[in-house]
Amino acid sequence: MSRFLGSKATLVVALVSVLVLVVGISVATGAGSGGQNASASAETPSLQAVPAQVVVAGCSGQAEFDVAGAGWKEGEVVLLSVTTNDRREFVGAGFPGGSGGFIDDVYVKVDACGVNTVRGVGRSGTVNTPVIILETK
Repeated sequence: MSRFLGSKATLVVALVSVLVLVVGISVATGAGSGGQNASASAETPSLQAVPAQVVVAGCSGQAEFDVAGAGWKEGEVVLLSVTTNDRREFVGAGFPGGSGGFIDDVYVKVDACGVNTVRGVGRSGTVNTPVIILETK
């Protein structure tokens, strides 16, 4: 009986050692591949309204500003829209080059002052940025 218990303990220790070794290798491999994927992945795309504050006399009329984008994939089309209080309007498109950046001039009809949302939609994702419509600065 003592031989059986002794060999059973040896067997359990061997199995636990193998399990620890396999888990350790899996963790080390997973940690290494995560670092490789992070460095190989594309940047997170971004948008910026330039200027971020646009003066429109009487808070009614046409607002004009630029939309700059960065971190997009080269060759993708980024559709640009502006959401005001009562509608969403397509206002243009960005065409990123090798740097992943673009700039597009935008014209949008506004009926009220306040914060509006500029949205860029492309293969890399959907990104929003605010543009503020003011009567005076």
